[in-house]
Amino acid sequence: MAGTQAQHLKQAGDINMNIMTDTNVRIRSVLMNDRGQIVIPEDMRNGMKLGKKEALILIERGNEIIIRKESAVAEKIMDEEKAWKAVSMESLRKAWGKEDEIWDKIAEEDLK
Repeated sequence: MAGTQAQHLKQAGDINMNIMTDTNVRIRSVLMNDRGQIVIPEDMRNGMKLGKKEALILIERGNEIIIRKESAVAEKIMDEEKAWKAVSMESLRKAWGKEDEIWDKIAEEDLK
């Protein structure tokens, strides 16, 4: 970490959790510059296989910002779309199966 960044953390009274690793969790502290930019640490970029000019998605949820690879988000959307299509098809199949019963009831009521 750059000297000025380390000094800034000490002055601000922040806890510097420079590297804390678990099998699935890695926590790093970074500073945002005047233009709102941050640098994703190299070990995290490598671990996530982030290449140069990788498209990322920022998701604001409550008081946090989640960063995801655009390709992972697109893949998840496609998976969810398949699931919704399957649910919709099953719902339509059930509704169509009862369609004759429903129309018969309507016709009976109209004929009364």
